[in-house]
Amino acid sequence: MAERGVPFDWFEIGSGIGGNWRYGNDNGRSAAYDSLHIDTSKDRMAYSDFPMPEEFPNYLHHSQVLEYFESYAERFALNDRVTLRTRVERVDPLDEGGYRVTVENLATDERRSERYSDVLVCNGHHWCRRMPDFPGTFDGEMLHSRDYRNPDGLEGKVVLVLGVGNSGVDIACDVAPVAARTLLASRRGAHVIPRHLLGRPTDKWTTPASSRLPLGVQR
Repeated sequence: MAERGVPFDWFEIGSGIGGNWRYGNDNGRSAAYDSLHIDTSKDRMAYSDFPMPEEFPNYLHHSQVLEYFESYAERFALNDRVTLRTRVERVDPLDEGGYRVTVENLATDERRSERYSDVLVCNGHHWCRRMPDFPGTFDGEMLHSRDYRNPDGLEGKVVLVLGVGNSGVDIACDVAPVAARTLLASRRGAHVIPRHLLGRPTDKWTTPASSRLPLGVQR
């Protein structure tokens, strides 16, 4: 929008940009753990107008993802466009069109409302826990991946990881060296592929043609 001259206000509840990639984000919504690396290679992830630094590895650690976003914001003068430590309290549709947005400045407790023709909600989904509910009783510790940081405290324990998504597999690998036993459970199978294939990042082997294959074949 800035590039096209579209006026906008940009609100962020935390004290810095980066969202999920700001480890320990004071907005309380980061799910990043100590060992987290992104599963998309740097060339595939990079913005077209801002290449990744050559010295960065193919798959970035969460601290490098944040560094990249911060560098992008600085390069394109976006830091002056974001209002930090500001919570959006309400978004009310108006009869005459548009929306009335009420925000609170967390530093001053000041509230104000503005009218906008459009609203973009870009708060992600990693901050919202979805806990399974199984019949029976279990009196052990339950920890959502949203709250996992490292395997400290899991030494010598039997650990069951539910789900074979990115975070599930990452955490199982993280825990296995210290746990007495690590189990990985899933309601359906999955193909676990390495990050590199024949010396190249795996996602560099994908093509526009392969992306048009049926989802079942892609999986």
